[in-house]
Parts: sequence; structure tokens; C-alpha cells
Amino acid sequence: MHDGDATATVAGAADGMAVPRGEIVSQYVKSVRLDVPGAPAVHAAPKGLPRLHLDLDVNAQQVADGAPLFEVALVLRCQGRGPDEQVLFEADLAYAGLVNLRAAGGIAAPEMLEPLLLVEIPALLFPGARNLLAELTRDAGFPPVLMQGVDFAALQRGRRAVS
Repeated sequence: MHDGDATATVAGAADGMAVPRGEIVSQYVKSVRLDVPGAPAVHAAPKGLPRLHLDLDVNAQQVADGAPLFEVALVLRCQGRGPDEQVLFEADLAYAGLVNLRAAGGIAAPEMLEPLLLVEIPALLFPGARNLLAELTRDAGFPPVLMQGVDFAALQRGRRAVS
């Protein structure tokens, strides 16, 4: 029989480091902007599917010093251009989540927080951000932007390589 904390058997706990767990408290649209510079003319003579340029970034910040609450935001920037390179639309949005981090046995080391805040939590927030972008572009009179899944681990590795 074991009276101790059952989390002591979790991989990585043997070295004395607290293994963090994240709980999404809330998901929300932090900001959204859509610009259709050529409206209504761009809708008068539709010219097929726009050519898309998409940027995605992940931001994470602690809400208050010493508090286990973090805001993780996915920032999407999408621009659609016509065959003549005319900008048809520009969409910018930030879809965020408020995350409560808990670690058995105390505060987790920063190197253990990074994969959770910049890889795992963004993967959970991504469907909401993807749906928002699709609805936004569809409601603007264009075909919805349907994003494929994102490998947030590869995104983070690329971010580290640049730093």
C-alpha cells in the first residue's frame, strides 16, 4: 500500500521535478479584424479561389507574477489575393485560452512549461481558431479558408532554431 501522491509514478517525477498539467479555464476571441479593400467591386466579378498567404504564431504569457494562470494566444494572419495580385481580403485574429497550470509537488521548471504552453495547449485551441477564420472569410463573401492541422512541435523547433 502506498500513502504518497500517486503522481509520483508519472514519468519524469522520479528526478524530483514537478510535472505540470494544464487546464483550459476559458477560450475566447481576443481580437479580430477583417478588411475587404475592394468591396463591393471584388464581389461583382468573382475570379475563382484566392491565393492565400497565412502566418501563424503562438504567444504565451503569465497573467500575474506567481499565479499559475497563463494566457496562450494563437495569432493568425491571412491574406487572399486575386490572379492580378489585388488584395481581396486580409484577416487578423487572436484566439486565446486562459490556462491554469498545476504541478504535483510544487512549481514546475520553466523548461517543462514551454512544451505545454507552446505545443500542447495551442493544439487544443487550434480548432476554435481555424473555425473562426473559416467563418470570417465565408461571411465576407469568399470561400472559407480551411486550414489543415498544424504541427506545433515543429513550429516550436523552428522558432528555437531562429533564436
